[in-house]
Amino acid sequence: MAFLLFYLGLGALLTFEEAGLFFMPGDISLVAAGLHATPTPMNLFISWLVASSGMVVGSSILFHGVSSTGRMKRVLPARARRLIRRHGVWGVGLARMVPGLRNATVFAAASSRMKYPHFLVGLIPAALAWSGLLLLLGWYGGAGMLALFGTMHDSATLEILSLALLGGIGTFVVYRLWIRQPSPGSQTP
Repeated sequence: MAFLLFYLGLGALLTFEEAGLFFMPGDISLVAAGLHATPTPMNLFISWLVASSGMVVGSSILFHGVSSTGRMKRVLPARARRLIRRHGVWGVGLARMVPGLRNATVFAAASSRMKYPHFLVGLIPAALAWSGLLLLLGWYGGAGMLALFGTMHDSATLEILSLALLGGIGTFVVYRLWIRQPSPGSQTP
């Protein structure tokens, strides 16, 4: 019964995350699911099928939502749409394997008016490969990752590096916003 709830929760979590209903690191959830599936290889296999299905269903919901609104053409750079048009199914499959581009790929494919069956041909193998990779990471190295996290938890060096990274990102964003402001004497069309 506990594993049934685990599988349902994993499938729902990944479906909602991929559909863009909330933003949570689904990759970390998959590594944790791999760690949780350790009692038997069958649990890992079922987790892989459930996770892949959740990714495909959630991405399909997002694809149809973006396709029906057509609003992403105003927000998404034309360059991203051109890349998806040029590389097609291969572009969808490879971009879905890059953290940070996974949902953006769905937006680009839908706003470039890619046909849904073509989108699925790129999405399904990428979902199978990505979820399998992360589940195997959790299966083989999850306990080591947790032990490493436990030793790094109170590290002053890690805290300083994190604050420096946040400060650098904040400085970059402020600088970019300041550069993009028109000068007082210029006229905007």
